[in-house]
Amino acid sequence: MKKQFIYPVYMVLTLAALWLSGCKKDYLERTPSDYISEEEVFRNIENAQAFLNNAYNALPDWLYPSDGGNYNIGAGTDEMVHQWFHARTARDFNSGNWNPANFPLQNVYTDCYSAIRRINIFLKNFDLIPEEVGTGVGNRKNRLKGEAYGLRAFYYFELFKMWGGVPLLDHALSPAGENIYLPRNTEEEVISFIKKDIEEAIALLPAKHDDSQLGRFTATAAKALLSKVTLYYASSLWNPGNDAARWEAAAIAAKDAISYAEKNGYIISLGEVGQKKAYERIFLELNNPEVLFCKNTYMSSYWDFYASSLGCGGWYGDSPLQEMVDDYETATGLSIKDPAAHYNNQDPYINRDPRFYQSILFHGAQWQGRKINVAPGGLDRDMDRQRTNYFVRKYIQEGHNLFTDVGSIYRRFSIYRLGELYLNYAEAWNERYGPDNTVYDAVNKLRNRAGMPDLPGGLSKEIMRERIRHERRIELAFEGHRFWDVRRWKIAEQVDNGEVHGVNVSTAGVFTYPVYETRVFDKKKHYVFPIPQSELDKNQNMKQNPGWE
Repeated sequence: MKKQFIYPVYMVLTLAALWLSGCKKDYLERTPSDYISEEEVFRNIENAQAFLNNAYNALPDWLYPSDGGNYNIGAGTDEMVHQWFHARTARDFNSGNWNPANFPLQNVYTDCYSAIRRINIFLKNFDLIPEEVGTGVGNRKNRLKGEAYGLRAFYYFELFKMWGGVPLLDHALSPAGENIYLPRNTEEEVISFIKKDIEEAIALLPAKHDDSQLGRFTATAAKALLSKVTLYYASSLWNPGNDAARWEAAAIAAKDAISYAEKNGYIISLGEVGQKKAYERIFLELNNPEVLFCKNTYMSSYWDFYASSLGCGGWYGDSPLQEMVDDYETATGLSIKDPAAHYNNQDPYINRDPRFYQSILFHGAQWQGRKINVAPGGLDRDMDRQRTNYFVRKYIQEGHNLFTDVGSIYRRFSIYRLGELYLNYAEAWNERYGPDNTVYDAVNKLRNRAGMPDLPGGLSKEIMRERIRHERRIELAFEGHRFWDVRRWKIAEQVDNGEVHGVNVSTAGVFTYPVYETRVFDKKKHYVFPIPQSELDKNQNMKQNPGWE
């Protein structure tokens, strides 16, 4: 009897994709059914690819999904404020109002495991997929296998970042005759598993794809993932004993990823095109040469609405904090807290790091043919609720008229880019060997691209550590890094605990900086996520993370 495979609810959309993927007419016209055999799916390479394609859906983009609404992960830390009130949003991170039964991002647990199950089904049936023949076809079958390994590594790392040790599944579990209630693997076991999958992916994948395949996993993306995995595993949260060998591994992985990427045509974006500077171009160009891995998403247009001011026709979903604004240096490389900077809080936006102007919109900034105005009566001031009165510019398309929804351009969300690898390398090398010229060169490469001066010479290892962390905060602002960085460094108890501020501008042009809210971060439990209560209820072998028992 032909084996039948029963697809669970989360795979319903996959069936629709398969039925529309260009199969034989008699296959398309089959009687609708709740069942479709694995053999029917995987005996056709187009169907097999369509099946795997759905494993890309859970990749992060501008907005993380959450029950009751969406939010940017940066709003869960000292970058931004989430302005809407929904169940399970970043506001719960800020208030400390989360627990095993109800917390932001808890859907990521099931989303990642759903994607991993799909990947495991693909790998189990890989031998059924036919080889393609013909000149110039290439080995798509092996490439898809490499993508499967790369994506599985990616999703296990997402789980690791939140929960540490999690159950490892290298095959799709069957409730019939197999124990599905597995205990958690150790952190070391999870990292080893991820590294092995990355090695498999690198061996099977090309360094890059042509434009028609942008967004698919590559060997370059796999090496970038390894850099990130080793960096996180070397950091304080997961390496309390400060094992130098982990920092060595992180430095080697980052250097290898940089060399491999640059050898294969990826570069740090430079220059100005159409009045758009190199830094902002990374996030607006469809195929920027700095982007190593990206997600293809319809939300490129949606993000314009979500982040923009009410006066521009947007929804004002998130907005930067004053703390984020204050951390941008002056154009001369000085902190605004340095007396030599001559910072004036009544004229606060002049002479700042050029990345500030390419990332944040503020009172008086020129945008869409007029100046942003958050003073009373200004087009961009919301009189109905408290706001920080800043807006995200990064990723936003100025030519998109939100009132008519005309002028949008398609953008891809950058998951890994070359600039991040340079910062990974600088951090790991500094922790292992101290601030030699290689560390300075890596950080200064990004500062110089932005139009900022070199770091001052003679920095100690400790001061260089702070400068590298600062550079990550600025260079990678609103890209989904800060939330995890402050946790792996174990500094969230300082930066995400206490008062945060916005700005007000009076009709007379006087600037004040009121408290927006007071935030809560419990160092005893908030560094790692609680295992969802629903998982504990159905699996007695699952143990809860410390502090959440």
